[in-house]
Amino acid sequence: MKEEKSIPPEQVMASLFEGRERLDQMALLARLEHGGASIYRAWAGAERNVKAREALLAAAEREEANAKMLRLMSTPKGECEKCQAPLALGAEAVSCAFQCTFCAECGTGYNHVCPNCGGELTRRL
Repeated sequence: MKEEKSIPPEQVMASLFEGRERLDQMALLARLEHGGASIYRAWAGAERNVKAREALLAAAEREEANAKMLRLMSTPKGECEKCQAPLALGAEAVSCAFQCTFCAECGTGYNHVCPNCGGELTRRL
């Protein structure tokens, strides 16, 4: 009988991200983090050791926090955060790493520095 080679789980996970744009990678990782939180909670539900259960629930909370941050950083905004001008995805706009988004005029008024996080406002892709 021929022995099948097993692909390491890390390699399988890495293959999910290959060829994807950065924002798509972040959105995918947010989904995986959320799924991980669900797994931690399921394990906690079956855990009889109180300290172990608390540790698993704390891990679930960290996974959810990571997922929330990644969703924030990968979700483009549809309007300028200063003047509320609608911004279609192809519209000229600037944003920071956290997707704080401003029309070109407001971004210039902020000298291309995000007023929320201090990050650089660059042309939104």
